[in-house]
Parts: sequence; C-alpha cells; structure tokens
Amino acid sequence: MMNSGKAKFKRTSLDRFLNILIMGIVLFLIAMCLICTILCGVWEWTTGRWFTDYLPWDDIVPNRHQHGSQQIAVISFLMFFSYVILLNTVVPISLYVSVEIIRFIHSLWINYDQEMYYENGENSVPARAHTTTLNEELGQVQYVFSDKTGTLTRNIMTFNKCTINGICYGNVFDARGEAVEIGP
Repeated sequence: MMNSGKAKFKRTSLDRFLNILIMGIVLFLIAMCLICTILCGVWEWTTGRWFTDYLPWDDIVPNRHQHGSQQIAVISFLMFFSYVILLNTVVPISLYVSVEIIRFIHSLWINYDQEMYYENGENSVPARAHTTTLNEELGQVQYVFSDKTGTLTRNIMTFNKCTINGICYGNVFDARGEAVEIGP
C-alpha cells in the first residue's frame, strides 16, 4: 500500500511566485493601513477635537461628546477598516484571471501548431496540451542527468550536444576523441 496516500496538489513555479507576490502585497496593504490608522489617531488627538462641532463622531463611539484616549482608540480602530476598504485595490485579484486566460490561449496555440509533432515512422503525433498549467514549465531545466561512464576517475563533465528547434548545438565525438559530423 505504498501509494495509498492522498495525491499531492502540484503547483507551477509561476503559481508559487504569484502567491508569494500577493502575500507581499497584502502585507504592504496592512502596513499602509496601520500607518494611516496611527496618523489618523495622532490627528484626532491633536487637531480632530476642534472639528467635532462640525463633524460629530458616530454613535458607535462611547462618550462621543468627550475627547479622550478611549474615543481616539475606537475611531482609529474603525478607520483601520475604512482604510482597508479604500486601499484594497492595491491587491491585484484580476491577476489570477489574466494568468488563467493566458494559459488557456497558450494551450490552444500548442494544440493548433502544425510544426509541433513527433515523427513516428508513418504516423505523425501532434502535440496536445492536456492541462493548461504545465505549458509554462516547458523548457525550464532544473536537473541535468549525465552518464558517468568514463568520468569516474577524471570527474570531467563536458557539454557534447543538444538540439533546440531542429538546430544542433555542440559536437559528437567518436571513441578516438575526434569530432563526428552528423548531417541530414
């Protein structure tokens, strides 16, 4: 029963980056609201009491006709949520929707690209994007697997060859160490 556990929910590197970015923006929003709340409390303590005749405090404020630290604390607490409502547009919620639309369009491009296919003798297998999230992980190399044959004693790893978009980079060497040309 080795694989009887719950399947791990896989997230792409872009999703992880966006989550960290959004968390940072939310922390920035909270910091802005706290700074504005503190400044509001300072203003209420120093200057705001002169305006209570013209702009009276709400009924929520206890002893609203007096001017003290309890009233300032209640007003500052209420103003924190007012600042959250005012500044919430800093958090880009539509960013997730935009990223999902872009992923969907990329999947369509992969499905309809006539040059993305695998030649298998008589058959050509076209590229199919079965999920929209894995397209962005294409081409991002995290691990390089190499053959250690003959390199255990010398510990030399050299780049030999790779093919990108049908163009060969690097050379292939024979057993004597001479470059071998591979042509079409």
